[in-house]
Amino acid sequence: MLDGLVEDVSRSGLFLRIDPAELEPGSDAEIDLDLPGEETLHLQVKVVRVEPSAENDARTGVALKFAGDSSTARMPLANFIMKSHQAR
Repeated sequence: MLDGLVEDVSRSGLFLRIDPAELEPGSDAEIDLDLPGEETLHLQVKVVRVEPSAENDARTGVALKFAGDSSTARMPLANFIMKSHQAR
């Protein structure tokens, strides 16, 4: 299970700010995504890109793509993103 701070999120994936030391592109993982005011989503993900920490680089973490055939499980995320865009 990965534990970190979500930086960017879309319907297809997200960037998770974590120490990526033990992750490699192509590896599979599971995340619990806590949406404010919504249910917690348990999602399967695939590591797409790893951004290791570098001197003076604030962006350290992994780019994750939602995996599996769980579009129903991701529906609350899609609704959350739509509501967030409408509020702006």
